[in-house]
Amino acid sequence: MSPFVQRVFESLLLDDLFMGRIEISTLSQQNQQVLLLQTERQQLFNLLLYNNGIIPLLERWKKDFKDIALKSIPKKKGSLWMTTWTSHLEASLNNYLCSGIWFQQFQEIGISQSSLDTQRLVVYFLIHKVLEETFRGDFYKNKSIQEQADPTLIPKAIITLNRAEASKFSYIVGWLLFKLLKRDHLMNSHPKFSIMRILLGALCIEKVEYVLETKSQTTNIIPGSEFIRFMYHLESLVIELFEKHSELGPNILCYIKNSLLINLHLNQLLTEVLKSSNVEINVELENEELKFIYERCVSIYMKSRQKTWRDINNYIPEKGTASLRENLKVMRSNNPTSSENKRHTVIKKTNLPSNPVNALEQLRIWAQLEEAEESFARMFLVSELLWLVWAFGVSTPCKRKQKLVPIIISNLKNKTPFIEEALTKNIIFME
Repeated sequence: MSPFVQRVFESLLLDDLFMGRIEISTLSQQNQQVLLLQTERQQLFNLLLYNNGIIPLLERWKKDFKDIALKSIPKKKGSLWMTTWTSHLEASLNNYLCSGIWFQQFQEIGISQSSLDTQRLVVYFLIHKVLEETFRGDFYKNKSIQEQADPTLIPKAIITLNRAEASKFSYIVGWLLFKLLKRDHLMNSHPKFSIMRILLGALCIEKVEYVLETKSQTTNIIPGSEFIRFMYHLESLVIELFEKHSELGPNILCYIKNSLLINLHLNQLLTEVLKSSNVEINVELENEELKFIYERCVSIYMKSRQKTWRDINNYIPEKGTASLRENLKVMRSNNPTSSENKRHTVIKKTNLPSNPVNALEQLRIWAQLEEAEESFARMFLVSELLWLVWAFGVSTPCKRKQKLVPIIISNLKNKTPFIEEALTKNIIFME
């Protein structure tokens, strides 16, 4: 018997409703009928346990469900392909269950010692358990490993980072403190958040930079040495826990988070760090509240996906926002075509004034840029290009962009004025 079939039968054995583990106080005629049906259902289930034909049938149903899931995948994967797939899968599974073909397959086994209604009820329970176990995947296989997280783990060795990595890690820790102090809704809604904010604020330095040109401000959090030391211990333990990635696969993140949340060493270390900042401030928190801060710290940190988790790139990418942004800046600085990319962003139809006189001046400026023809062809519609040709007083039978754009660029470079009728229009491109 395969592990899959074992889980199906185990789930049925643990189902009190299916197994009839329901107390009946009075023995009325109706209750006696219920007891007889329960006994008949249990007898049929016992026969199934020792029938050689039931195992291939369950495996066949499992294969049918997987085939239905694969056939329900949309051919075009757009932004809503997951929703479409779910809808198609639900409809296909309902059609399969309503067809009754699964009951006909069960009758081919040759078990006829019970009534037809009892058989249909038992098989209905059976196929629903097969459906649940099919799409539940390897949850049970990994659940026991996840629950075996050791709360007494201590990092074997504290990581050492070079100057660049240490700077990046300090930025990530500052981002973590920023989330705890200003952006975490669970922290902000805590009754003692004001005290928590004072304790955490004592572990870092907040710098606010004002930009006069954009009239905006940027808040930078610089973590202190004590909190950095705690985060180094946490990161060291995370890297050691990743050694089970080959065993747990994609569930490694869940395992690490569970291990960190119950870790006594890290919890005690953060408590000591927070209490050390409490000496000067003279505010107190209970152990449960300190544990709450630790849990929020771990939860937010697990979402950050740092670059320092570089050994298991298949499961943990670099920290998306910061790393990709920095790499993009370097790529653009080394790319000789970066000026061309900026030029395309300058030439936008939305930047064109609506007044024909001002629009003509702007178009003349754009016409002096390199690849102006390509930008005009991409930006303007054919009807708009025809309007510009008419505004210059040019008559042409051509109605293709490849012919119209050179005519317009030539007139703009030669500073040909618009005709009077075009200048009297209130808005450019107005018929």
